[in-house]
Amino acid sequence: ENSFIAWNGETYPFEAWNADQTLQSAMNSSVNWYFQTVDEQLGASDVYSYVQKIGYGNENMSGDFSSYWMESSLEISPIEQVELLTKLQNNSFGFAPENINAVKDAIRLSFSDTGTLYGKTGTGRVNGQDVNGWFIGYIETADNTYFFATNISADSDATGGNATEITMSILSDMNIWVSQK
Repeated sequence: ENSFIAWNGETYPFEAWNADQTLQSAMNSSVNWYFQTVDEQLGASDVYSYVQKIGYGNENMSGDFSSYWMESSLEISPIEQVELLTKLQNNSFGFAPENINAVKDAIRLSFSDTGTLYGKTGTGRVNGQDVNGWFIGYIETADNTYFFATNISADSDATGGNATEITMSILSDMNIWVSQK
């Protein structure tokens, strides 16, 4: 709940980044400076301890501390993403429930009579080209919880937005989630 971080006035390439942020707004707009600030406040050893505690991918943070998760040393597979989301949804980490709920609230995208959609996009950029697109999440319905992770790679146009379109099309085809028109 106490996730507010004031914008430092630096001009960033995305308009949504040029404002004060909370966990919700930073997740929604993938505001890198927000998460870099949180990491700096925690310190490298605490961040690494959390990465190990949750078993995040290869747990390799040897890259630059300000960008270890951005097309750098920290890597995760789609299967590992789904396993991590399952543990988050069930709070298998032993974190305080209010903190788990804050993260869940921050990734809640929409809800309808069908259920609730949670998700997060990611786009990996190298040399100005979008080469790695992610959309991960889950859908809670009255009968089930469906977890998903879509990762696309290409020389360009591999964005989180494109991964989202692919995922939503599949979920619709499977009658798991029908987007509201």
